[in-house]
Amino acid sequence: MERRTARIGEAVGAVARQALLDRGAHYVALLDDGSPEAALAARFLAAALGDDAVVRVSVEGAEVEPLLHLLPSGVSHERLHDEARRMWARLLEGALAAHPANKTELLLGSGLPTEPLLPLGDLYASEVAGLCGGWSASAEVRALADAAGGVDALDSALRRWLDGRDPAGLNALPADAAEQVRHRFRAGRAARLAPRVVPKLGTRTLGVDLLE
Repeated sequence: MERRTARIGEAVGAVARQALLDRGAHYVALLDDGSPEAALAARFLAAALGDDAVVRVSVEGAEVEPLLHLLPSGVSHERLHDEARRMWARLLEGALAAHPANKTELLLGSGLPTEPLLPLGDLYASEVAGLCGGWSASAEVRALADAAGGVDALDSALRRWLDGRDPAGLNALPADAAEQVRHRFRAGRAARLAPRVVPKLGTRTLGVDLLE
């Protein structure tokens, strides 16, 4: 496991280093929502680039709630903090913004984040859990994992269906869960067509060959 973790960290670091060079950026601004993914991505990036080359953007203690009255009704505190982190990272001079979401969330969530670097974008949620003991996702994806019988079952079916290119790969899931997976995957197609930088760790990677 330690060797595999090291290899993944090396790949993430190498891709991030090249992305910085390509964009003329000096450091990575990692959106930090306190998730296991944020901690893992920060660890990989800092090990490869150095602590000074990684800024963890967190606004949990900032006074952003007063902005709620300026926004459309129904905007949650969680959404407000997400967007505040995104804005903060975007305004940092010389920074390359990065989002720590895992592959399960990126495939089945509401759409790819706008940040150009997705350091964990080719690691399924269950793989993240294996590396650091936990995983996170939106409420919709967590509910889908529950309906599938757990995140391990969901990711196993996704790997067979997408990475293995097996049309019957989702058949191991309950029928309703399988249909939800197909629907959510189709709904994210437009977002996947916009380029992102994702370290290629598996057979089919967002931004590289998962564009359908």
